[in-house]
Order: sequence, then structure tokens, then C-alpha cells
Amino acid sequence: MTNLQIAALVYGAITLVYLIPTYIEGERAGGQWSAHRVAGLIFCLVWPLLTLVFILKMMAGASKAEFVLVDPTAAIRTNPPRD
Repeated sequence: MTNLQIAALVYGAITLVYLIPTYIEGERAGGQWSAHRVAGLIFCLVWPLLTLVFILKMMAGASKAEFVLVDPTAAIRTNPPRD
């Protein structure tokens, strides 16, 4: 198997992990096919890609410890500087 085939197999397996519970949830809710249900199943094809992007982003940013709780330009000073 080539790397592309392995990647496609892993992607398909992860897609099924998202797709099967979504389908079962729709069946338990009445089983009627609406645009929202179809869209939810289609979006299940995208979630593995978003998960991969999130993991790669976290790995790339792991070496940089830059987490800001407040935008410094919008922060309100509690003690104004004295002249």
C-alpha cells in the first residue's frame, strides 16, 4: 500500500467514526430526511480534516508559549502612570 492509500484508509475510518453516530442519532430522532440532516451527514466528511488541521496547528504552536488572555491594546489600566 502506498502512503496515499493508507492516508485515505485512515481518513475513511475516522469519517465513519463521525458518520455512524450522526446517522444513528437522526434515526432515533424520527428518521425523517431534511436538509439539516443531509448537511450534517455531509459535514461528517469534513470533520476529520478539521481535526487534523487543529492537531497540526497545536503541534506547530507548542514550542511558542504565547497565550494572551486580554488584548493589551484594549486593556484598562488599573494604576495610571504618574507624571
